[in-house]
Amino acid sequence: MMSHFHHKDFQGVHYPLGHLDPFCVDVPLDALATKKIEIQVTFGCHCFTEIFDEALHQDHHRYMFRGELRAFDVLRYECSLQLPAIINAIFKGRIHLADGSYTYVAHITLTRIPSSQAYSVFFSLEKDHSKAGHALKMYVKSAYLKPLVTKSNAQTWRFISLAGEVSGAFEKKKKHQPKKRPRRVLFGSISVALRGSVALANRKTHRWAARSCCTRSRNVLLRIVTLTQH
Repeated sequence: MMSHFHHKDFQGVHYPLGHLDPFCVDVPLDALATKKIEIQVTFGCHCFTEIFDEALHQDHHRYMFRGELRAFDVLRYECSLQLPAIINAIFKGRIHLADGSYTYVAHITLTRIPSSQAYSVFFSLEKDHSKAGHALKMYVKSAYLKPLVTKSNAQTWRFISLAGEVSGAFEKKKKHQPKKRPRRVLFGSISVALRGSVALANRKTHRWAARSCCTRSRNVLLRIVTLTQH
């Protein structure tokens, strides 16, 4: 079967990319797995490439995917080998909102570096309208070694909570907003406006008043003014 990405030969080493082929998984939304959603996971080439810089990179770094020129990065590639397992861990973890994309940080150990390092995964999550029922599309835009960087007030969720909301499996909770009590200052300003309108109408002829509004409306306005003046 053909891989989603074309493989890369770099400095005499062959780097296959079949581990980043799209896959589909059923994710349970509760402990008893009574409710599940299907998630289609796809990866972007930024998971194993970086920005191509002519001052730093040469022709053998070039990696072209769907019209985008990038530079193959061995360290990102090495990290990406653990991505399928990390994605499955994301389903059980917490995620953060950062600049329009969701982020997840895993701590991974690389073969070349005998220590654990922070690995940030950036992805989007949206409803899959091509399928019936509750299904999602998860696109992993990029992933590389980097500590979690979010705003102090960044929103966080359990992944399954967000997935349930986006897919429609969970109903979004509406925030209760207490009714606003009427303010006297607003009533006073309305009363002043009505008095001004009536005074203006009184200065006009009865003929003009008959054309402008009906007698019943005029009586109502006069009654309101009378009440507010007492």
